[in-house]
Amino acid sequence: MTKQRKNYKAVVFDLDGTLVDSLSDLTDACNAVMAHYGLPAKSYEEGKTLIGRGLRVLMKRALPPEMGDDPAVLDEAEALLREEYARRYTAKTRPYPGIPELLGRLKREGIPFCVSTNKPDGAAKIVVEALLNAGDFTAVYGQMEGRPRKPDPTSVFELTQKMGVEPADCVYMGDSIVDYETAVNAGMLPLLCMWGFGDTARLRTLEDALCIEGPEELLPHLEGFSDGEGL
Repeated sequence: MTKQRKNYKAVVFDLDGTLVDSLSDLTDACNAVMAHYGLPAKSYEEGKTLIGRGLRVLMKRALPPEMGDDPAVLDEAEALLREEYARRYTAKTRPYPGIPELLGRLKREGIPFCVSTNKPDGAAKIVVEALLNAGDFTAVYGQMEGRPRKPDPTSVFELTQKMGVEPADCVYMGDSIVDYETAVNAGMLPLLCMWGFGDTARLRTLEDALCIEGPEELLPHLEGFSDGEGL
């Protein structure tokens, strides 16, 4: 069982399903590729099961096995997905309720925060710039060549260095099993939000993680905040 403290000094956020609801844009981009191949579209509920490990894995999960297992086909489909998604990064994507207020409060209180996501690095930066106050983040790290994907903790360790804190003094807030595994691998407190894309029933079974129903529930775990303190 993770020892729960009241004085964590910094926060690493996941992006999709945690800070922003990008389900519609990602699923719409996927469905444009599915239409290209004459395949049936995915519902938004199905789209939730595709997201979390990067665009290549998203496309592999969406395609029939005989296509997803063919590297040449998967390369082409991934390239198409990147093109389609680039057309709609913020068409329907919006911050979740309470997130802008949460980030503003952290900024005012001097709690550093950043993003670690498996979304392509350029896309992640564009979304944060368009929908959140990008200058308030210490850094935004997305997936790029040479940077291992989560749940590998490499990028998270780099981010904690940028924030000037030890991993053990940091909360990792995300919405999926990938985020949970990332937090555990990095030695951080896993704080799992129930409003995202993850399988909430499964997440609630993880005894060494904390599940939260609203963004304000992060605050009591941070240095300088008290229990029950809202936004």
